Amino acid sequence: MSYNVTTIAETLGRINQGVYIPGIQRPYVWTADQIIRLFDSLMRKYPIGTLLLWNLPAQSRDDWEVYRFVENFWEGDIHNDRVEISGDQPCTLVLDGQQRLTSLLIGLKGTYTLRKKGKRRSNADAWEELALHIDLAHAPEADDALDDEDSPLSEHYRFKFFDVSDRPRQKPGELWFEVSFILGVATEEEYARLETSWITNNSSLEASQKSVAKENLRRLWDMVWQDETLASFTEKSASYDRVLDIFIRANDGGTRLSRSDLLMSVITLRWEQFNARTETEELLEALTKELLPKRAFQREFLLRTALYLNNLDFSIQVKNFTPANIRKLEQSWDSVKQAMTFTARWMRANGLYGDALSGHNLVMFLSYYFWFKGISDETTPLSNENSETIRQWVILMQFQKLLSLQTKKNLTDYRTVIRKMPSHSVDFPVADVSRMFALNGRVFGFNAEWSEKLCDVEMDQNNAEKLLSIVYGKDLAANQLRPLPLIQSRYFMPEELKRAGIPEALHTSVQHHANRLGLALALTEDESVHYYELPFDQWIQRLTPNQLEQHFLPDDIQNYRLGNLPELITRRREIIASRLGETIPEVRESA
Repeated sequence: MSYNVTTIAETLGRINQGVYIPGIQRPYVWTADQIIRLFDSLMRKYPIGTLLLWNLPAQSRDDWEVYRFVENFWEGDIHNDRVEISGDQPCTLVLDGQQRLTSLLIGLKGTYTLRKKGKRRSNADAWEELALHIDLAHAPEADDALDDEDSPLSEHYRFKFFDVSDRPRQKPGELWFEVSFILGVATEEEYARLETSWITNNSSLEASQKSVAKENLRRLWDMVWQDETLASFTEKSASYDRVLDIFIRANDGGTRLSRSDLLMSVITLRWEQFNARTETEELLEALTKELLPKRAFQREFLLRTALYLNNLDFSIQVKNFTPANIRKLEQSWDSVKQAMTFTARWMRANGLYGDALSGHNLVMFLSYYFWFKGISDETTPLSNENSETIRQWVILMQFQKLLSLQTKKNLTDYRTVIRKMPSHSVDFPVADVSRMFALNGRVFGFNAEWSEKLCDVEMDQNNAEKLLSIVYGKDLAANQLRPLPLIQSRYFMPEELKRAGIPEALHTSVQHHANRLGLALALTEDESVHYYELPFDQWIQRLTPNQLEQHFLPDDIQNYRLGNLPELITRRREIIASRLGETIPEVRESA
């Protein structure tokens, strides 16, 4: 960075003549009172902060929207005129200081138009075009003459806005001077003529008032033409992201800015068919309504997903939001929105929402598959078998936390796997995705260790029913199955274990398995009736060999005596591990 100090007159001479506003800037929002306080601070020689500028590299002109500063401001109007910059034309963008510079422009060159109270905006006479004036005959209070109770925001000089079509009437003891006149007085000779015409030859002022007026006029002229009031740093880096980070830091006050907010401003300015802010807000609302996430969806997530589905680099960096990419995002927006909303509805229908949704990246994974294969309600339908495969894959992804590390690499490699699917194939490529995770050093599927982890999950945990549905290979809710413990918790009480003849030394280890998925069932309504009607040892005797197999239970009825509970626990866990290993086998890097 390079540091520079200059006068207000010199700086304003460059505004809209090589110095402009980047499209990421927010609109001008200062009130007339804030403008007055700024001028009062400058008259009192108070510092007003350092400006932050950026010399836009010539090779980057096409990547940035450039806008003119507002000179004649209308209340409620957030529009800035766009500027076309040629490749060889120097261009400096204001990263921090737009509000101050615009206020100086309005006060010294332009106007501030306000709507009259009680008037409709559509009425032609509802607006007042105002120009800033200073009462030269008003003697400012000296700093050491202020009372302790005086506010530091109170003005020492008397500034006021007046209607340009109704010049202020000079009351006795007043001399209202339009501030913009001073900008046309560049030399000492011109200043001397101004002072003579306005003050020396003014017969309505007393000698003491003329003295005050001359001091105020001179202070105003010095402030604009002589004082090196405006300090600035100029960034010369060609790095978009460094500049964006600087901008965020410089503007990090009040309403916090984010990269996605700034980039959304750029996209909004470039999109022609859609209003990007409206579209993304509506999609965020739709996703939130369907998925009820624990952590709110943000606009950054939508931008990443849109880039991801378009096979672009999906990092939230300025370099990824070139005009060409922004056009591509707009052209594909309908299909992107359709894929994401279809994904959200599918996840809601399969119970993968709210507390059962562990992370937002799952939405990206699924959306890409649905988008790439054109699966939607209106086009290619999703078969029940394929839907169940995907449902189990999602549950396993969440259980094994496969997105917790190397997220970008996983997402990138997954996208490659989907793109390599044969054109005639629609079924989700579980085997290929498993190998992809294995190559990234992540175990996918069930081995003895992961089967043991599943069996140790408590039945009242949020993901318990979903994990039990993997064991049964079907959606429990869709098939009206009810999760229940094989052995009710009362049988794990010390007195019951002692009555069953289980040694006291084993009580703690046996009790550990109470109410865990290793001893969980998914029963139909009819099975549930008998389950509650009969004691455990009688209920288990009623199960047929086919039912024992369905529920992954040993076929040796003798194992179901409560006295054999330790052996039953071991056998049930072994059967579950074997079944899971067959259904979703472990895939490692060597596979």
